[in-house]
Amino acid sequence: MATHLKRGWVPHDEGTLGQSAERVLNGELPHRDFDDYTGGLTFLHALAFREFGINSASMRIVLFAFFAIWVPAVFYIASHFVSAYSAGAVTLLTVAWSVPNYPGPMPSWYNLFFATFGTAALLRYLNVGSRIWLFVAGICGGLSILAKTPGAYFVAGALLFFIFREQSITNEENRDLTERARLYSATVALALAIFLALLFSLIHKVPGMRGLIYFVVPAFGLIALLLARELAGIAGHDRERFKTLVGMCAPFGAGVAVPLILFLVPYVLSGSVHDLIHGLISTAATAIRSTVSPPEDPATMVEIIPFIVPVIVAYDCHRLGRAICGVVFALWTCAVLIFSAKSPLIYGFGWRSLITAIPVLVLAGVAILWVSRGEHRLNFVRQQQIMLIMCVAALCSLVQFPFAGPVYFCYVAPLAILFATALFASAAHPPRFVLGTLLVFYLLFAVLRVTPGFIYHMGSRYSPDTQTERITLARAGGLRVDPTEAQLYDELIPLVQSHAGGKFVYAAPDCPEVNFLSGLRSPTRTFFDISEDPLGHTERILGAIDHLKINVVAINLNPKHSSPMDAGLKHALDQRFPHSEELGNFEVRWRN
Repeated sequence: MATHLKRGWVPHDEGTLGQSAERVLNGELPHRDFDDYTGGLTFLHALAFREFGINSASMRIVLFAFFAIWVPAVFYIASHFVSAYSAGAVTLLTVAWSVPNYPGPMPSWYNLFFATFGTAALLRYLNVGSRIWLFVAGICGGLSILAKTPGAYFVAGALLFFIFREQSITNEENRDLTERARLYSATVALALAIFLALLFSLIHKVPGMRGLIYFVVPAFGLIALLLARELAGIAGHDRERFKTLVGMCAPFGAGVAVPLILFLVPYVLSGSVHDLIHGLISTAATAIRSTVSPPEDPATMVEIIPFIVPVIVAYDCHRLGRAICGVVFALWTCAVLIFSAKSPLIYGFGWRSLITAIPVLVLAGVAILWVSRGEHRLNFVRQQQIMLIMCVAALCSLVQFPFAGPVYFCYVAPLAILFATALFASAAHPPRFVLGTLLVFYLLFAVLRVTPGFIYHMGSRYSPDTQTERITLARAGGLRVDPTEAQLYDELIPLVQSHAGGKFVYAAPDCPEVNFLSGLRSPTRTFFDISEDPLGHTERILGAIDHLKINVVAINLNPKHSSPMDAGLKHALDQRFPHSEELGNFEVRWRN
């Protein structure tokens, strides 16, 4: 990870995060003065700028510090299900599928970190029973929300787990009781139905069946399990059952609330709470409306079959059968690993067999827990441990909505791997060689095939590492990027700075990195030009340019998210800024 820390970038990501932090450093507030994610991570990055300097490397140092703490947390979780050496191997696998693939200081990495920390705290709670660990897990949930609102998915997963734990505790303590807590059961059923309806209303915006299969089906499986257990008959009294559930939710909820309340303080003092709420709602709505990218076609789930069937067969075989199965499976994985360097089709077997696994694993986990309830194949604590990991992995996989780009799977892949570990290790006699082969294959596939291609080719084909050239600009912090990009920005930024004549530059659409790398402020509150009112947008931009006496503009001719610049605005800029020069996909215009 240390060797990859400054490798690669997505320019508009780096610009958005860096410019946001610098604006906070200059006294501005997220959502009141500029658009942002939730805003908590921006304050952390601003602190990094103050301590380490205003450059991209400062934000990545913070990322590396959290990553270093996250690794032992992953090991701690894995060690609940497998031996120390196996837990170490699982930890290496989760690392390989995580931050080294894209070491940009993105909020979604912090969602992963805090979800892992919170899961570790809840596992500790199961071990010792102290409610302080519920409070700690809640703090992790609150901090995750402050990094980015999808942190709420971890909170939702924890709440589903609390319902399962309450059912288990009540069922264990009241085996001889015949009375049923009908009010409690009805309340839980109503709450679960509302949650599922809200999730469906959100996800149905993804075209076709993809969103339903990848995002709704796992949540539906969890809710079906909880409702089936409830309807099967759990003896108990309403008062005691509510008390047990609230006894878990209250300290957890208090933990969630603490960082959120502290974050609200500057908004309360400045009378900007309305701006914060409006900003969070509009940011989420804009993201859902403008950046929907569906996940893989569900038909590609068949590519998991050659990897999961040998594991299932090995469970039912004796020693000789397991050996034969293991040898055949090892040869298959070696062939995939070798030929995936040349064939996108074979590469797809390695990539899609893992990226499509979460719905399959969740349905398998639901079936195992349901069967174990009646046959007691798993002990009381192990069932809860599996349910916890399953709830967190299933709900946190929603981080891939609305934009299911390949890197977004990496934000949840470690949780999916930990969940798979919990499932595979819960059998009485797991086929160690076959499972070890599976682990080694995915480890080598990530290191040798996924990571070198960076996020531009991740999920499509193998590509050698091209992030080799350092950007010489001070604010780039020594990032290594594609040589073409390094040359472009090393020429573009000095050109912009030479014609600025002031503190501002208008750079659009979708190129906040120009502002950040040049050290010149933006005249707008937005980083992306996604507007439903082109005329009003044009008037605001031209008004700001005239008011601030801006001398230079940088026009991105090939934006990644927004549409190309509105023709009316482009014509007006051409009139105001008669001199121009094109560099790569940028057109720089200035006036004397």
